[in-house]
Amino acid sequence: MTPSQPPVPSPGTPSLGERVRSLRLGDTRDQRPARWQYLPWAFVVALAFATGLLGYRAYRVSGTADPDAVRQAALELAKKNVGKPSEPDGSGTPGAPSTPTSSEEVVLQSKGYVVPFSLIQVSPRVGGQLIKINERFREGERFAKGDFLAQIDPKEYLFERDQLVAAAEAAKRRYLDLKENAEEEVLQAEADLEEVKNSSQQWKLEMDRNLKLARGNAVAIRELEQAQYSYQSMSAKQRRLESYLRMIKKDNGRLQLRIQAAEQDWKQAEERAKSAQMRLDWCRLEAPVNGIILTKKAELHNLVNPSAFSSGISASLCEMADLTKVEIDLSIQERDVALLRPGQACLIMPEAFQKHKPFLDKHPKGYKGYISRLMPTADRAKGAVPVRVWVKNITPEEAGVYLKPDMGALVSFLNMDDPDAKNAGAK
Repeated sequence: MTPSQPPVPSPGTPSLGERVRSLRLGDTRDQRPARWQYLPWAFVVALAFATGLLGYRAYRVSGTADPDAVRQAALELAKKNVGKPSEPDGSGTPGAPSTPTSSEEVVLQSKGYVVPFSLIQVSPRVGGQLIKINERFREGERFAKGDFLAQIDPKEYLFERDQLVAAAEAAKRRYLDLKENAEEEVLQAEADLEEVKNSSQQWKLEMDRNLKLARGNAVAIRELEQAQYSYQSMSAKQRRLESYLRMIKKDNGRLQLRIQAAEQDWKQAEERAKSAQMRLDWCRLEAPVNGIILTKKAELHNLVNPSAFSSGISASLCEMADLTKVEIDLSIQERDVALLRPGQACLIMPEAFQKHKPFLDKHPKGYKGYISRLMPTADRAKGAVPVRVWVKNITPEEAGVYLKPDMGALVSFLNMDDPDAKNAGAK
């Protein structure tokens, strides 16, 4: 048997080495990429630039819009929609609120925030523990002026009141004693003086008799000296009683001054008792105004003290405000301040209710108002002047519903004065 011979490749068949070399990648160093390969990257860069531009414009329009651009947009919108009422669009949602008529030209539009005209911090005037609290005492509840809010433990103030009332009664009796018995005191002083006069006369006679007897050595020296000094003593006592009687009988004398001083002591004691009664009454905490509780700062059994600084004791009970009296706080750029004046009419549209049909049915253009005041100082950091706009005709039913403290509102300043802004300041 002959050994097997390796197959001899035919002249047209590639060898194994050639086939392996044919599987290698070619040298691409000298090859240039096609132009279309850069197209996706260019598209990404353009998209990023457009997104950044749109985001910047959205940021400028919302909240911190350029006043010039906003004013121009508002004027153009007013020209397009003069006299058009607010109508719902095809989607069933209410359309944009109608713009002012031609006689109510919008000269500026800006965004502001709702602030209560008067924010009251209901704080107790006396300290103590809350032993009772109104069951409705919570945020958002309406209270009328004088409604009960909470009760502080009154025991300490009750004891103080009773003590001062007793002191006032004692002072009153001392005064009445002096006043009612003044005449009797004068009569008593006169009787004492008459008695001393008689005693003085008796000792004078005794002294004279002993002096006569002493010439004949018929009386002891001791008896003579006793009569002499007793007479001198009675004479001094007589002068003292005469002086006292003059003091109590004349006008504005000693007795009258004592009566007046007792009267003032009585009044002072009564005022202290009234002060104690007032502190006792302050233990009952009542609503100081008609308003809504905005924040609640104390609970039942808490210790409250108006001068407290520690976290363990509440310095106040709550914060209240009458939300029928609110203003819009705005920051107007300095270049636009010349367009505004106190008493200028405005339209206030709450941002949250621009497309709220129930609100637009009641207030198609928003609330009416006017500029109540331009603040006397500017904000250097913002380059703006604070302006306050008074909101008119908020009913008690709508208080705190559409305009809540710190909510945003769009204010359109009209080129006219509000007839109700008589006390808004000089034009």
